[in-house]
Amino acid sequence: MTDPVVGFAGMSHLGLVSASAVDARGFTTVCYDGDAALIARLDAGDWPVLEPDLDELIRGNAGRQTFTARLDDLARCDLVYVALDVATDDEGRSDTTALAALIDRVAGALGPNALLVILSQVQPGFTGALRAPPRERLYYQVETLIFGRAVERAMKPERYIVGCAHPDRPIDARFAAVLQAFDCPI
Repeated sequence: MTDPVVGFAGMSHLGLVSASAVDARGFTTVCYDGDAALIARLDAGDWPVLEPDLDELIRGNAGRQTFTARLDDLARCDLVYVALDVATDDEGRSDTTALAALIDRVAGALGPNALLVILSQVQPGFTGALRAPPRERLYYQVETLIFGRAVERAMKPERYIVGCAHPDRPIDARFAAVLQAFDCPI
């Protein structure tokens, strides 16, 4: 199997750090955000988030990591993470409206066999309520980044926790290849 091409949708803190870590493990990444001005900043090396070691991590990925505002660029990906930071209010309630809209757009752009991985923090039942893609191509990966230590945690995770509709089946080989590149328990 050749290495999968990995897409990331949502170039907020979570998406940018996570995509850069996957790219640093040798995978080609397509980093999508519908905000063309944000993509122009990323292309110029102007990161919208501050994290120790993020600049060095991204600059070390030159050539494999592509930033794009074109949704159809995700069609060439074998799997796409939706990694948008979810807004939370002062009472701890999350607003997943923007995330749900992004998932709908991304699901419509996926290739016919591509996987969709939700990385954003969501409430229980959120992923199960999604209409697309088909359940056998949908995964959820628990996100564990910490502001100020995000690069360190993305590059050296303690473990991966993954959910899917059929936990009795093996994880798709394309997704497994990405997870196994980090050499931690899954």
